[in-house]
Amino acid sequence: MNWPQVAYQYSVGGIFFLVTLLLCLRLGAADLKNRSDKKAVIYLIVGFFGYLIFHVTWIVLASPGR
Repeated sequence: MNWPQVAYQYSVGGIFFLVTLLLCLRLGAADLKNRSDKKAVIYLIVGFFGYLIFHVTWIVLASPGR
C-alpha cells in the first residue's frame, strides 16, 4: 500500500473540497440557516469522509501482505 499516495490524494482533494465548500457558503449559494442547505453540506462532508474510509478499507483488504 502506498500510503503517501493516498494521503496526497485526499489532502489535495480535501483542500479543493474545503475551498469550494467555503466559497459556496461565503457567496451565499448555501446558507446554513436553511435546513435543506445545512443537510446538503452535512451530506457532502459525510460523503467525503465516507468515501475516504471506503477507499482505504478497500485498499487494505486488497493488499497482498494482509
